[in-house]
Amino acid sequence: MEKEDIILTPGQRIRPPGGDQLASDLLQKLYGLKTTHVTELNAYDDRNYRVLCEDLPSNPHIPSISKHGYVLKVVNSLDSRKTQVIEAQTEMLIFLNQRNVICPEPVKNLNGSYYSLEKLKANGSTDSYAVRLLVYRPGELLHRVPITGELLRHVGRFTANLDQVLTGFSHPAYDDHSTLWMLTSVPKLRQFTYAVSDALQRTLAHQVIHAFEQNVLLAIPQLEQGVIHGDLNEQNIVISPNGRDIAAVIDFGDSHRACLIFELAIALCYMILQAGDLAMGKHVVEGYQEVRKLTDLEKSILKVTVSARICQSLVMGAYSHIHDPQNEYLLITQKSGWSLLKKLWPLDQEEVLRIWGLMD
Repeated sequence: MEKEDIILTPGQRIRPPGGDQLASDLLQKLYGLKTTHVTELNAYDDRNYRVLCEDLPSNPHIPSISKHGYVLKVVNSLDSRKTQVIEAQTEMLIFLNQRNVICPEPVKNLNGSYYSLEKLKANGSTDSYAVRLLVYRPGELLHRVPITGELLRHVGRFTANLDQVLTGFSHPAYDDHSTLWMLTSVPKLRQFTYAVSDALQRTLAHQVIHAFEQNVLLAIPQLEQGVIHGDLNEQNIVISPNGRDIAAVIDFGDSHRACLIFELAIALCYMILQAGDLAMGKHVVEGYQEVRKLTDLEKSILKVTVSARICQSLVMGAYSHIHDPQNEYLLITQKSGWSLLKKLWPLDQEEVLRIWGLMD
């Protein structure tokens, strides 16, 4: 792996070319499947397509067609260089499915591989992109269902259970894997804050980054670590038809080795954004602590870590939208993120812990 290429740099264009026809062509060529329907799904830097297929596969590795279809994933050019990480993600998905954690199931292509590198033309130049196929997991994404305390407790419990299962998983690719979306990369956000047009918001972002460096990064050696999903947001949690239970978890593209408290902080960030209410975070924390109790150190850094993830999402969303203005998905956090961060950040530590039910 080329170390200098691991982290996105300002101005770098990495999103693959798109289009329903391209998805159909890749599916036919690589997997021997003919599409009957193609729908592009939301994605940040990748291209994701839900595809329904004819029931006559010419792929010996696909004994029967999934009635719910598949997700064809064309990985961005930066992550496509990290083939060992792609292999690690594949092994993780297989590992979790074998342990009754419902998540996308990898599908082998005609060559018997779980991915291939394909040369595609984007932005006037040709690059290599990893192409993968995963069994689609049906259900309603969390952002489309009513937010209740019960649902958020389920999210908290699921978050802790997922990481508990993952304590049995390891892969050498995660030992030195690094991306801009990891919380340990928060200091690198300074290169991208120019994309935030409001001067007061930029100042707030820099305050959060500084506090994260001082209070969280220095504490990492004392924190329990493991492999985490890394992006448990409202678009990656699939809810069952009853609107209460978690049917599946999707999109492991940000999985990595990190402090376990980061997984909770990321989930908490997106759940309070979805609820539009800081106080609803209490339910997530309650559910989480039913499975895994937080240490005093973890409690003490939770506010800053949640704030850092909100900040990360806001800054990178603003930056990415400059380069991909048609992708409205990039602005999801912007709608409520700044107002929520402005409410959370001035609160003192004890008040935040009280709101989230962590004060005795």
